[in-house]
Amino acid sequence: IVALELDPARLDALLHSDDRKPTLREMKDFGFKNALLLLFMSYLQKKISTDSGIVAGREMIEAAMEARSLGIPIVLIDRDLRLTIQRLLEKVGFKEKVMILKDAILPDKEYSIDYVYENPLELISEIKERYPFIYEVLVDERDRFMAENLKRIQKEKVLAIVGAGHVSGIKRYLGESHE
Repeated sequence: IVALELDPARLDALLHSDDRKPTLREMKDFGFKNALLLLFMSYLQKKISTDSGIVAGREMIEAAMEARSLGIPIVLIDRDLRLTIQRLLEKVGFKEKVMILKDAILPDKEYSIDYVYENPLELISEIKERYPFIYEVLVDERDRFMAENLKRIQKEKVLAIVGAGHVSGIKRYLGESHE
């Protein structure tokens, strides 16, 4: 089994990426605040992709396509993005929201793509310190969720494809070291 750090909606968006903007109806159904936060996060992700030349989620797309071509079942282990957005809105206070908005527009420091790839745990540690509630929702809660989903998979061999920032947390929640 190949387990991916995705939920069905994010996999669909990656596989059928068309830069389509949500309709007013979709924004209303999703909730206006949620939709605005999602649009802002999408903007940041596209900016990072453009600046770095790296397509966000490419490794997940490649893993899904390779698994399908080999007839290997795929399991999506991440929490639904809508729930994550809802948790961000509930948990993250005004001060932290303003700080991340300020940092997105006027960053204190720039990170090269080499730095990000060579020091993912350092970067996660900086996020944890600077934005503790964002870290809790985007990293820690999802680590727990993905570890629980991995525990439910009753197969001898599972290849989990997750971002470097999730590996240690998922291992911690699994309760033992897993390769």
